[in-house]
Amino acid sequence: MERLTHAALAKFTNADASRVSEFRSVLDRLSAPERRRAIHALKDMGEEDVELNFADILISVLEDSDPVVRATAVDGLWEDDRPATLDRLIALSERDREVTVRAAAVTGIGRFAYRLALGDLSPRLGHRVRATLIAAAGPNSPSAIRRRAVEHLGYVNDEQSIDLILLAYRSREASLRAGAIRAMGRTCDRRWVETVLVECANADPEIRFEAAQAAGEIEDPRAVPLLIRLVRDDDREVCLAAIAALGAIGGADARDELVRVRNGKESVLAEAADIALQDLDVESDPIGIRLRDVRLN
Repeated sequence: MERLTHAALAKFTNADASRVSEFRSVLDRLSAPERRRAIHALKDMGEEDVELNFADILISVLEDSDPVVRATAVDGLWEDDRPATLDRLIALSERDREVTVRAAAVTGIGRFAYRLALGDLSPRLGHRVRATLIAAAGPNSPSAIRRRAVEHLGYVNDEQSIDLILLAYRSREASLRAGAIRAMGRTCDRRWVETVLVECANADPEIRFEAAQAAGEIEDPRAVPLLIRLVRDDDREVCLAAIAALGAIGGADARDELVRVRNGKESVLAEAADIALQDLDVESDPIGIRLRDVRLN
């Protein structure tokens, strides 16, 4: 990696066509492990410094012979919202020979689904995103691809998407059930509250984790007692998800529990509770009015 140090990589930010070609001429002479390290470094650098833009470099390596390189490049495109990038991701999701790459591409497409939910995507692009996720979420897709598609159908939240979420939830595969629960949370729809509450007591920690996250996204106060119980879960990730969810839902009971955790001896949990407390209404609004629940005429 002497030829592609971090300092050298940083010089390829906002690369034009000639610089992209220069980068590829160096990359193509490296072994697969070296290429993996180089692209992983680009991805990490782009995440750590938003001023660095390696999008065109990463697009150029989507045809690399190594699937890890291709998947890492897809992950690095997390901020690239250009229609041309969506085209490339859709093509990868449908045609790449490796399931891991196709699953990564579906996750990338899911970020466009989030924009669709915000009303920040044109109808034409929104239709393509929805159609791609619907197809990938079908029962004939490999489980890894299907799970990622189902997760992001929560942002679409129409009748066909709901049917596919339910189909995945009824699967015998725990990973698909976990993906379905994540999708339920992303709908922010209280129709799923009862299901999410049941899954907060699931024996599988991954399911409990997803249920806790979903409860926080749906923001139904009925989840607070179960989330307080999950703060004491044996699985640390479940505890952290429950803490964040309490911060999202709010209320006196949630605040009391978060204060208890913040004052406790578990430093990781205490820090998470401190962050969650900042999201509570009592911290920013002493009279307890939740602005998102007030209709402004």
